[in-house]
Amino acid sequence: MNLGKLSYYSRKIHNWSLWFVVGTGLIQVSTGIIMRHPALFPLVDYGAIRFLHFQTATYFSVAFAAQMITGLVMFVTPWILKHLHKTPLQP
Repeated sequence: MNLGKLSYYSRKIHNWSLWFVVGTGLIQVSTGIIMRHPALFPLVDYGAIRFLHFQTATYFSVAFAAQMITGLVMFVTPWILKHLHKTPLQP
């Protein structure tokens, strides 16, 4: 696979995983706040909140790892392309 296609697909995966990280991150934050401050949320089933928090943690971690890897690919690709296509020095 050439680097242009790799960068293109990395950008697509990065964008999709960004939205997935934002969505699961909001769930993680809200359930984490509920678990941290139980006095503020007396009518909440804490077993269900803890279960939701731990279930979304795996999906969040996988999506975040995919976002980091594709971000690294997008960061490194221009540098690699620049060094692969160096023009020879003119005497």
